[in-house]
Amino acid sequence: MRPATDRDLADRDLYDLLVAFYDTLERDQLPAPYFAPVDMTAHMRRIVDFWSTIIFQTNRYTGSAFAVHATMEGLTGDHFARWLGVLEDTVDERFAGPAATRMKEMGHPIAFSMQVRLGIPP
Repeated sequence: MRPATDRDLADRDLYDLLVAFYDTLERDQLPAPYFAPVDMTAHMRRIVDFWSTIIFQTNRYTGSAFAVHATMEGLTGDHFARWLGVLEDTVDERFAGPAATRMKEMGHPIAFSMQVRLGIPP
């Protein structure tokens, strides 16, 4: 998929990108039930800080991304596959370049690690 622009992802773009990403997930029948009880507006800044730290080494994120997911019962490999697919599509629709590629690439070990820690076969 060719993005609407050849512009690479920048730190300042993360908020809008992640809002679009999670809006898509919240409308998707498979992952939507996991987002229903979450105030994503309140939580978004932490998610942005997480990705900013991973992609741009800003060190803004502290804490455990896993802790929130540890309480989500019923997650399967299909949930993680959907998360990865939507992540890649959302980035691809908007950006092209090394940082955009890094975000997509980093999604895979993040999903893998979460699955392993949750005891879900990857």
